[in-house]
Amino acid sequence: MTAAIVFEFPLGWLAAIPVSAALAFAAWQQHQRGLSRSRIAYLAVLRLAAFLPLLFLATRPIWLNRAALSASSRPVVLLMDRSESMSLAENGTTRYEEALQFLRQRLLPAFKATGVPVRALLFDESTELADGRRLAATKPSGKRTNLAGAIAQALEGSTPQPLAVIALTDGSANEDADNSRALGGLLATHTPFIGLGFGSDQGLNTLSLRRVEAPSTVASKTSFSISARLEMMDTEPMPAFDLLLLRDGQVVQKRTANPGKGARDWLESFRQTEETQGAHTYTVQLVPPEQPGLKCLNALASVPVRIADQKELRLLYMQGALTWDYKFISLALHSDPAIKITGLARTSHNSVFRQNVESAGELVNGFPTSLAELAPFRIVVLSNLRPSDLSAGQQEMLARFCGELGGGVLLIGGPATFDSSWKNSRLEQLLPVTFSSEDALADPERPFHLQLTQEALENPVFQIAEDRSSAEAWAQLPTFSRYARVDAAKPGALVWMRHPADQGPEGKRILMAAQRYGAGLSAVLCAQNFWRWRLAKDSNPGQFDRFWRQLFRWLGDTARQDVAIHLADQELHPGMDVHVTIEKQPSPASLTNSNQTFFVRVLNEAKQVLHEEAIALEPLQPVDFSFYAQKAGDYTVLVTDNLKTPVCTRPIEIREPNIELQNTARNMETLRQWASVSDGLAFKVEDCPDAADLVSRIKGKIQEVRHAKMVHRPIGLNGWTLTLVLAGLCGDWLARKHWGLR
Repeated sequence: MTAAIVFEFPLGWLAAIPVSAALAFAAWQQHQRGLSRSRIAYLAVLRLAAFLPLLFLATRPIWLNRAALSASSRPVVLLMDRSESMSLAENGTTRYEEALQFLRQRLLPAFKATGVPVRALLFDESTELADGRRLAATKPSGKRTNLAGAIAQALEGSTPQPLAVIALTDGSANEDADNSRALGGLLATHTPFIGLGFGSDQGLNTLSLRRVEAPSTVASKTSFSISARLEMMDTEPMPAFDLLLLRDGQVVQKRTANPGKGARDWLESFRQTEETQGAHTYTVQLVPPEQPGLKCLNALASVPVRIADQKELRLLYMQGALTWDYKFISLALHSDPAIKITGLARTSHNSVFRQNVESAGELVNGFPTSLAELAPFRIVVLSNLRPSDLSAGQQEMLARFCGELGGGVLLIGGPATFDSSWKNSRLEQLLPVTFSSEDALADPERPFHLQLTQEALENPVFQIAEDRSSAEAWAQLPTFSRYARVDAAKPGALVWMRHPADQGPEGKRILMAAQRYGAGLSAVLCAQNFWRWRLAKDSNPGQFDRFWRQLFRWLGDTARQDVAIHLADQELHPGMDVHVTIEKQPSPASLTNSNQTFFVRVLNEAKQVLHEEAIALEPLQPVDFSFYAQKAGDYTVLVTDNLKTPVCTRPIEIREPNIELQNTARNMETLRQWASVSDGLAFKVEDCPDAADLVSRIKGKIQEVRHAKMVHRPIGLNGWTLTLVLAGLCGDWLARKHWGLR
């Protein structure tokens, strides 16, 4: 039976006895007065019509409908917490791994045995559907936990309505915007919430070495800063601990940090000086203090630094085949002894032609395969290369050379240089443009002039004439006939040249562009046969030579630490003054011009200038300044010279306190509150050792809620019942009046 009429007060039917006696006595009196039997029966029917509905209502009848609560196909919705607090390790495994193991080995098999379908959702600050593979691959890293939002999503996104919502979580819930929506959904659907709590009730003190920062390139015999960014969470007092600085695996310095108490994000710095040139890896190792319950999430971080005196700038020119470009670029650099070019030309699949190497064994196997081989060079030029010419490992090494060591990378024209096969490669990631899927080379029958952008005309790289403006000098260049097509510039890239007519996906085709990539710079020059400029009848070879010298110095000198930006040891958080030190390093130029004016600007994420001031710098005489970081976000400190040319930048990240790890104890109170409002259950995972018993308790609670919350609809409280009562009473009164009865 799916529906039935139930009387909540069945004893109300006993009132029929006195009512029947009263009606019988009234009929006997009417008979004694000589009233006919037909009239007595008529009055009895009218009185029964009035009293029977009242008698029926006295028993409080309800209509009970079970059809709407049929559970034959309704699932249990499982909520899996993927927030960062679930990444905390206890007893050798993280909370998330423990929850996943509990789900796989105990909960899912028990539900499968009982035929109850399960639907899984992953949640942190957001919620998404997940299958078994997604659950296994997930790394808990969510910055906030919105348990209420996950409950609401489970109820609103499930058809039919779920039998129950089961959450596997540590109870951390630091978002409450969806509380009302979740509460309303639980009450409206009569769905019980079952909370399983993972983790320890005492919580964990956490200490983490987030990262290490240092300049990518430093001159020898010059002091520089290596900063370790540390993070401490929870509120227990933290004793002092040691930090070790390792140079290529050997301990060179030690310092003690005194963190105090509470959640903190702060810097601890080492000062280091190197006497000789070379590439080194500096590692900071955190030595955790002896404190019960302390969890050290990360204790080791490294950063590469290149020590190089700026006596010369070495350039590695790699070409897929012998071209004229290398010859004329070599001629352009001949008058600048500080720039040394080394050439590599692939002559066959297994052989290369080397030019201007510094030792017999240098680059004997072709393009470098390790960062150590590439470190002596400041710039790498790639010309006419096919995707097969550089392995995935060499592309990755090239990206590290640019991003970590501050090297320059230039991709210039050649029949195979801009092949569409480079699309989505590691090389494309470090370049300022995206490769085109179309035919790479344009029609050679349409000559064109290079069209410089305003950014290029204002850049010293393009100042190629002493007696005229850059715009006039570049307008007199000869025409070119071929160029490679690329799709678009990446966000933040500088576009320097465009085609005057050819339209691409985002406007006129890009012919030259550059961008900062990590600590270094990358650029592309799409024009083919650029060497024809030097041979043109009316061109000035000196302008060609000057352009290449300035371009290579720009690509290579950006990593020089002529000016260094240091952060003092300090705590970093929103709403604070960030203290910064600007220091000019000694160089030959500083001997004749020791005092120079520089400009310091601080930009926020939207590139808005928050602070700007002029400073006078002398070698090794640091200047301090500070700026106010009102909000969390990424800030950039930019130092420019008196021509407003950037000489040094440093990003500074200001984070909100990690709310996920401020309180790492398991919060069962949150789970109990959600369970209490939905007639559900909440218990610690260690309190349910038997999965079958757990599922039995969950199913029992579901059945209890179903029976307690069945659809109750009162019967009889409507207009028809009232009409029937009034009709009986009025009919009785009218009949007695018509017959002259009192």
